[in-house]
Amino acid sequence: MQHSDTLLLAALRAAPRRYRMPPLPADAVSAAATGTDAALAFAIEAVRIGQEELEVPPPASVRPLFTKALAQLIRKALAPEGGDPAFQALVMQAQDAEVREHAQLSRQREADQRAIRAATNAIAHPGKLRQMPADEVRDALARLHGLAAADSWEELARAIEHLLGRNLSAQQNLQPALEAIRSNPALERLVRGSRLLHLEAVQRYQALCERQGPMAGSHAALAKGRASARRGEAAEETGVQAFRQIADALNQREKGVASYRVVQSLRNPAAFPGEANKAKEEWDAAIVRSSAGDGDELVLLAEIKASPVSATADFSRLLRGLRRLAEARPETTYAFASADGIARIHGASLRRLQPDGDSLPPHVIYCCSAPTEAHPPVLSAASKAVLLGEPASLAFAHQLLAGELPSPAFLEPVWNALTTEPRLRSALHQYDTARKARAAMLHPADLLASVAPSLEAPGG
Repeated sequence: MQHSDTLLLAALRAAPRRYRMPPLPADAVSAAATGTDAALAFAIEAVRIGQEELEVPPPASVRPLFTKALAQLIRKALAPEGGDPAFQALVMQAQDAEVREHAQLSRQREADQRAIRAATNAIAHPGKLRQMPADEVRDALARLHGLAAADSWEELARAIEHLLGRNLSAQQNLQPALEAIRSNPALERLVRGSRLLHLEAVQRYQALCERQGPMAGSHAALAKGRASARRGEAAEETGVQAFRQIADALNQREKGVASYRVVQSLRNPAAFPGEANKAKEEWDAAIVRSSAGDGDELVLLAEIKASPVSATADFSRLLRGLRRLAEARPETTYAFASADGIARIHGASLRRLQPDGDSLPPHVIYCCSAPTEAHPPVLSAASKAVLLGEPASLAFAHQLLAGELPSPAFLEPVWNALTTEPRLRSALHQYDTARKARAAMLHPADLLASVAPSLEAPGG
């Protein structure tokens, strides 16, 4: 390792971490006094620590702290004003069979729509109709095409039935195709879904779904996606500019002994060792060092995020990606495609990316230029959703809505599931994951301020 590389690592370690997670309360009493989120986060972290330390159980005061705080979270989520529309919609699904059926049909609606439109286009596309004589059969087919395009599924089913009943389809040998559309389960589901939309309970459910944000595929959703992409691009530009300044400073310090450069959007080679297994395979930015011989050494690897919260969601995938890179054969040089051309990186350099347990190597960082949060969340929105979605939580909510006053002890199954159910693993590790991800997150300005003094003069 070059002396400049060592200086860079020391500067990375010394750089301030403005996005660090705040500490949890010192004890159960303090946690309860701090608020619902802090109480839940404290209790969950106590369970995780107890599990890791040879399954030492958490203090007896933690279980009632957890169930009481979860009960408070459920009550808040059910509040008509300021509540959680996603949870309220989930409760409606569990309570009402027709709402549940509507939700199930909605999940496959787009695929069903594509299937029926494709089948309708096969016989009634305007391009096909232009080749037919102008008669009532062509008019009827044109109407079918219009109904499918307008999502008028009940009318489409009736129009097909009417066309078959009049036997007009026989004139163009259309009967088999019309019969196939009429009997297609996709059309049956679309018709049933249209009818369910008239129910008052389904309309209330729809209103709750709309409160959660723009519907997928809508103009609002597309606009939101574009805005998010712009924020990501701006964050990446700011981060890469900082890395280029660092590479320039390294080159000035080495004065031709080694050459440092920034590469963006590195992509794993197709035949790279190991299995993808939901691991990260594309890397936002890296600083690599070229020296005598074939191949580069990876000096800094960075994932660039528009917000600190997004790093927490990405952390497990990042760890899996690093573990896979560390499977590189030390004597092999690997060709990574990138936005800056092919980067040929030594396998020995990649092997140094092996995480220490669930902690990142010192030369792997998150980079973020977002404003510092006044109060970083100690309990993530995703973890809240997981806890609220548990069967016992939904049953507790049903009792509340029925006017009952269930005991928080009713929620003990959620507590018991924390250490046994894979579906709760992300919630169990949520604070620890956020802590580690944010401890590796640097603002570009802080990174430059820490690196610059170390690299000012050769031999420093």
